[in-house]
Amino acid sequence: MKFSLFYPVSLGAPNTVPLGSGLLGLHRGLYGQAVDELRRQAVCADETGWTSLMMAEHHFEVEGYHVTPNPLLLNVHLAAHTKRLRHGQMGLVLPNWNPLRLAEDIAVADHLTGGRLDVGLSRGYQSRSVGVLGQHVGVSSAGAEAADVRNRRVFEEWFEIMQRSWSEDLWSYEGEFIQVPPAGLRWTNAVSKKLDAGIVEGEVAKIATVPKPVQLPHPPVFTTVSRSPESIEWSAKVGSSIVTLATGEGTISGIFQSYVDSAARYGRSVKFGEYRPEGGVALCRMLAVAETHEEAWESARQNLAFVGDWLGEFGFWEAWRLPGQEGPVPRTLEQLVAAGMVLVGTPDEVGEQIQRLRDTFDLEYLVFVACAGSVEHRRMIDTIQLFGENVIPKFRPIPAAA
Repeated sequence: MKFSLFYPVSLGAPNTVPLGSGLLGLHRGLYGQAVDELRRQAVCADETGWTSLMMAEHHFEVEGYHVTPNPLLLNVHLAAHTKRLRHGQMGLVLPNWNPLRLAEDIAVADHLTGGRLDVGLSRGYQSRSVGVLGQHVGVSSAGAEAADVRNRRVFEEWFEIMQRSWSEDLWSYEGEFIQVPPAGLRWTNAVSKKLDAGIVEGEVAKIATVPKPVQLPHPPVFTTVSRSPESIEWSAKVGSSIVTLATGEGTISGIFQSYVDSAARYGRSVKFGEYRPEGGVALCRMLAVAETHEEAWESARQNLAFVGDWLGEFGFWEAWRLPGQEGPVPRTLEQLVAAGMVLVGTPDEVGEQIQRLRDTFDLEYLVFVACAGSVEHRRMIDTIQLFGENVIPKFRPIPAAA
């Protein structure tokens, strides 16, 4: 199995400057501390067998809960301090970007990480972020039906452009939202004409984005999904792996089977629960591990400063409603554990919980939300190290006999 960490990069210190106590995103010292602790935790993950470390793109979060406006920069920084750990996002919000620029940045980051880059993609769900940065294409955020439809059209067109940028040499494109290159763009450089660099009669007829990524045809792609049939279908079509935080056994099985069936319609064979770089499935959970059951629960309880107070305001808790449960979903650790969203305990206890998931869903990939900033640094190190040294080895493939 593969195990990855997914960081919100919150700014805080549970015992001194807790989340929710002020506009912590403005605090330069707290951000520096967060990056330093993130580096040390990444090194620990690198040394203890974890697969990758991912972050999401968020903007303007002055409250300090999710300070990651450019995950690619952090990917490159952390890759310079690690040797085998992969680095990625969950994900980059495509409507925020010019797709050509993002394709270039990803290709450069793939080189700078030594081919250890994963690419997570998102349509964006927070109006303050997408509404400001997506205004150049008239995108606000997922929510209202018309806005959601337009958001999806932009997202899919942007990814098509990125794919062309990575895989084609000289090319042109005319879509709903962008024309590449625009008509009538003059270019009279003699070298370009001599080398046949897409120039026709003194105008730019085709372009090429450079460099190309190290990984072929491009870095592995991930998409977060709830249960949207459109997102599952699109992901299966383009070969993006899906990551879901669904907890109900029936819901998870339905999502996984939908991906398998959709992939088959596009000539791709994916087994139920399988992950491969060219497309598969993964589950997202939260994790807290310690030497004792009690210490693990305390680490998990510190997660609530992020999960309960922040994510709860965006409707995430509804996904963790128990069967037959009525009224508002309690924002408690006990609710998360009962729903199966949090794996908590000693290494042996957590190993048993993972084995049950593996047996039930033939699962090959787990992504764990790591609430650094709301959880003390020493507790994060304990979770990463204890899990890496005591749990991950139990799920490694058994070498074939010589």
